[in-house]
Amino acid sequence: MSEHTNPQFSDVLSLLDNLPTMPKKAPFETTGEDTLTHLSQWLGYYSRVYDFSKGFEVNRCALYWAGYDESDAFDGKKFVDSCKDGKSSLRSLASILDTDLQIFELAPNEFDRPNSSEIAMACSYGMMAIEDSTQLFCVASFGQGVETAAQKAFDALNAAEFFDIEDFMTAHCGLDHAAILGNAVAAIMKGVPILIEGVQGRLIKTLLFKYTGESFGNIILTKDFPMPISQNVPGKMALATAITLKTLFLAMKK
Repeated sequence: MSEHTNPQFSDVLSLLDNLPTMPKKAPFETTGEDTLTHLSQWLGYYSRVYDFSKGFEVNRCALYWAGYDESDAFDGKKFVDSCKDGKSSLRSLASILDTDLQIFELAPNEFDRPNSSEIAMACSYGMMAIEDSTQLFCVASFGQGVETAAQKAFDALNAAEFFDIEDFMTAHCGLDHAAILGNAVAAIMKGVPILIEGVQGRLIKTLLFKYTGESFGNIILTKDFPMPISQNVPGKMALATAITLKTLFLAMKK
């Protein structure tokens, strides 16, 4: 981000201030709410905006393990252990997408709100996950209270009349939100499609829109359309959507 030993939030602001703008054309609209229609029309529209000529052969999937002081029954360690099983449903989906399943710990047992320097560090960490060779990226977060915390942050963002992104993130966001913001920033800079699972996606895309005024089309939210699979396994919806997108792309090339 900068020449600081550790990234500062000013570095995050500098990146956000210099993100590429979307071409001024009619906004993307879909005529259907089902996954196939949405993704087919998304491909038809954004293939004229982004360069998909290399296809989606080099794909990445990141799962961020975070934690919040929100009591629920989710056992993060049990989930991580289950992901080590090569025959698990998540590993099987990652294999179909031809990608590794990368799990990153973000202090899942520390429930204090991160300060702006910690948020900047997590954002930088997220940016590094999208390498230059990446052509498709999908991401989810999991852990105690993750879904509740993301929903509360999203509700607070929608209710905010005056918006300062640093103040907002230190007051309402966690390290997983910062890392996913970093993913999104890197994806925007490189023109890479990014699929974000859950309400975390709505939080990050709205955060970017409120700060930049841009609705970045390369960010695909799994919450925008239903998919007939279990949503109880973190990462499953993001991976299944990525597989669908890649399959549709290959079919459209024929």
